[in-house]
Amino acid sequence: MSKIEEALKKARKNPRKEADVVEKNAVISGSGKSIAKIKTNSEIRLMKDESELTEQELNSKGLIVRNETQPKVTDSFRNLRTQLLKSSKNENFVVMVMGCISGNDSAFVTMNLGAAFAFDETKTSLVVDCDISSHKLEDMLSLDYEHGLVDFLEDENISVSEILHDVGISRLRVIPSGIEKFKECEYFTKGRMKVLIDGLVERYHDRYIVLNSPSLNESADANILIELVDYVVVVVPYGSVNESELEGTLNKIDKTKLLGVVFNDVPTWT
Repeated sequence: MSKIEEALKKARKNPRKEADVVEKNAVISGSGKSIAKIKTNSEIRLMKDESELTEQELNSKGLIVRNETQPKVTDSFRNLRTQLLKSSKNENFVVMVMGCISGNDSAFVTMNLGAAFAFDETKTSLVVDCDISSHKLEDMLSLDYEHGLVDFLEDENISVSEILHDVGISRLRVIPSGIEKFKECEYFTKGRMKVLIDGLVERYHDRYIVLNSPSLNESADANILIELVDYVVVVVPYGSVNESELEGTLNKIDKTKLLGVVFNDVPTWT
């Protein structure tokens, strides 16, 4: 089972600019309707999932559980969550999790970081799959859905509520990537992506958003997404990346946003 070995380099919090469509007390959804802000912790605790996954089902999908059946793995994600909260001074934020090299899967780290935030009954998390060509996150969760992120970005008639999906974990929601219809299309250059992210942050003051992203050398989308987030976490496959490759990736990321490095596929020594 993969685990996090270390997280490095704290980042400074970048103040988020309000989206042009964010009103004083409301956020404009994809359908153009106002969504009232929800701020109370009691309302967040009510975000239960009617089809809650069992611990066995969570384990089968590679997801951590609260009772720490694999304490080292669970603690690693909790520690990363704590590092993020300290860096943000407990303000909500958007963090991007991306692979270091092509083919490096970041879905495991993305989903479990989202789950770690959902462990806290005063917080809610949202995972957005921005790795459009991979679908590894959706395969991991066995998601069956009609609309995803790409559909929202392409069709203004699709609302935010139509792309938010339960995954069997209370206080955790997922926006799947959707089906890529046009190859080499830079979906995230569209202003609608910024509107979506800013709106999602504004709606809940205790919502933490985790973006799953391809590597910088795999897709131009990663460079675009970096501009839209507060923090970046780089996933490095243990023993598969040399020092120059890692440095090359880290040097391309704004140091004020780079939170650290996560080592995946670390062997268990006995």
